[in-house]
Amino acid sequence: MKSLGLVCMLVTLASCFATDASAQTASQPAHSRLEVGAQAGLFSHGSFDKTSAGIGGRLSFDVSRWLTVEGEATFFPDDDVSVQSPGLTPGLRIQYPRKRTEAFFGMKAGVRYDRVGFFAKARPGFSHVSGNGVECLGEVCALALLIRPEYATEFAFDLGGVLEFYPSRRIAARFDLGDTMIRHTSVAPPCWTEGCTSHNLSTKMGVGFRF
Repeated sequence: MKSLGLVCMLVTLASCFATDASAQTASQPAHSRLEVGAQAGLFSHGSFDKTSAGIGGRLSFDVSRWLTVEGEATFFPDDDVSVQSPGLTPGLRIQYPRKRTEAFFGMKAGVRYDRVGFFAKARPGFSHVSGNGVECLGEVCALALLIRPEYATEFAFDLGGVLEFYPSRRIAARFDLGDTMIRHTSVAPPCWTEGCTSHNLSTKMGVGFRF
């Protein structure tokens, strides 16, 4: 719920500035439309006490000064999570070593000034977790029956806001804050039997180069 609140604040901010976009277009010089960027990200699991760090890249094209089509991919090499065992075996925790890859493609809309830009983003995509290992943590591990997870590629949706700074016409520094919603279909945490949807706070910082 906190992540959704932050997202709503950023989306509202971008919407307030959007009414000035047409006026800005006429007064500002043309800018480069194609941007290639690199980024570092944090993925805070809504279902676990875990934050994963990752790196990735982004490609975007400005349809206009206020509308951008973009795609990105991020890889999280350490996405391990641990789950507390049910009450039958108190003190027992089960850990799942994993890696995560996510990719999104969609729109970014807002207003761009000479040195700063405010945008809202809405991008569908997918999230894929790999790794079939399982580890037991605790004194009664020898008595535990561990079930190996079965992961699938899952639909995801990235909703949030973007703040950009332009130190020059060729360089853009970017900060993203959003809610990554994942529809889980894997036989693995956080959903073992029936599908569920998780909300995960996602932050990214990066730099882009315009051509």
